[in-house]
Amino acid sequence: MTKLSICIPVETAAQDALPLVTMLLENQSADFEIVIAKPADISLCDALTGLAASETRVATTDAPAGITRQLLWRHAVAATKGDWVTLVNPGDVIESELATMVAYLETSSPDVDALAWNVLQIDRHAEPGKASSIAIPARYHIDKLDKTGMLKAFFYWENSLNVPKMPYGLHHAAIRRSLVDALLQLPQPSDWSTPVPQYEWAAKVLLFSNELAFSARPMSAVSTSPFAAAPPVHPWNFPFHSGLGLTGAVAEVQFHVLRELDTPWSGGSEAFVRATVIDCMMETGRETYKNKGNAYFAALKGFEGGHLAPFFRPEFHEIRPKDTRRGLHDGALLIDRFIGGARDAAEFYTMIKPILTPVGLICGGTLLGKDGKAI
Repeated sequence: MTKLSICIPVETAAQDALPLVTMLLENQSADFEIVIAKPADISLCDALTGLAASETRVATTDAPAGITRQLLWRHAVAATKGDWVTLVNPGDVIESELATMVAYLETSSPDVDALAWNVLQIDRHAEPGKASSIAIPARYHIDKLDKTGMLKAFFYWENSLNVPKMPYGLHHAAIRRSLVDALLQLPQPSDWSTPVPQYEWAAKVLLFSNELAFSARPMSAVSTSPFAAAPPVHPWNFPFHSGLGLTGAVAEVQFHVLRELDTPWSGGSEAFVRATVIDCMMETGRETYKNKGNAYFAALKGFEGGHLAPFFRPEFHEIRPKDTRRGLHDGALLIDRFIGGARDAAEFYTMIKPILTPVGLICGGTLLGKDGKAI
């Protein structure tokens, strides 16, 4: 069986997965398959179509036209055959040696069924001279993380920013086949939809996983973009939703995943309010900030008698300070976002990969020189 399945959902004709697929296929010995999922009414470019027809490691699968992002992801996962599954978007990049790492975990930690890693956040709209530094962790070890701590971080919003600090799931993380099959057996939601299915997968992976492993070495880079608020698509009387902002969207996902398990949402806390405050303060336009703040405040007033509303006190800052430090600070190497002229996630990862610890060395292998001899 193939060791790793890499899902790439293509939602629109404007998304081009060819650069990512081409980059992955450069590693000719890596044991993975690439599953490109798209709605039936979306066409891939001719080069990618031809590649899928000639390359055994690339497959395409058509979902019904007009399918939601949430169901497109599920369709992609259902089409995979690998022992492990991950998902990235066309504009992202992922380490082609990930298959080596999950194979190593199967031997070294056979009960681990969810792997996460440091994901580099690359804003494709950033302007040179105006972007913060990117932190590259100095550590490269693979550790096991406490599941109880992750549950508190996700569902109770402990130490969160505008979203929980919990890296597990499907999106820029990997889950084992046994867990994939278990999650696909869960009832498919038909009465709600979310624009952020990564948090639906995160919630379910966290709830149903056995053991969690975390690689300090970055294994992927995501092309970030501002969250686009969308009206909620559900009939339930829950005040927090994707129409408010990203924090509301995550709370909405938590509510519905727990509802499907007949469990009440317990995220209402001062930590959650802090997350909504941060979500508001990330806005640099006064009118947008005001509208978002008013919407969150109204939602907090409508939740359980409004007892959380007094804790909601955001402040507007038109200009946010940028961290432009360079060098080693607090266990991380801070480098220029535009190092080597890197414009996007793929170019940035390509530039910094030579300074990352080789995956084979992390996974107990021998580091080889250009002459093929052990170093």
